[in-house]
Amino acid sequence: MHDHRREGPEGQGERQDEGHREGRRPEGRRPEGRRSEGPKGTEFLDLEISKVLSSEAAALTREAAREILKDAIKERLRARLGSRLEAIARIAADDLADDIEANLAIESIVEARKHARAAREEEIRKALAPTPGHTKE
Repeated sequence: MHDHRREGPEGQGERQDEGHREGRRPEGRRPEGRRSEGPKGTEFLDLEISKVLSSEAAALTREAAREILKDAIKERLRARLGSRLEAIARIAADDLADDIEANLAIESIVEARKHARAAREEEIRKALAPTPGHTKE
């Protein structure tokens, strides 16, 4: 493995091995833009892992709080308006189901007409086809 240094804003002085040059990040390596200094073979070390984990925990905490809020809101709405909201939901679902059934019926009628036209065109083709023993004059 060769030791290569990348220059530029993303990896200023970052050590880069053969696999990394090909677009693959070696297992345990930090994402682009992070410095990796130290002896060869220590790329897996992340001396700021506590900061990374703390940041991740903060993001997950916000997400979990949103989920709890959403669940609490659903619970409260169900307690106060449950039967009415369910009635509205049934009406909306039935309306959509009626629309779907109407569209399926229309599709069926259109398909039947296509088959009827195709059959009629086949009959016309047969009627115009030359018959055996009938010659052109």
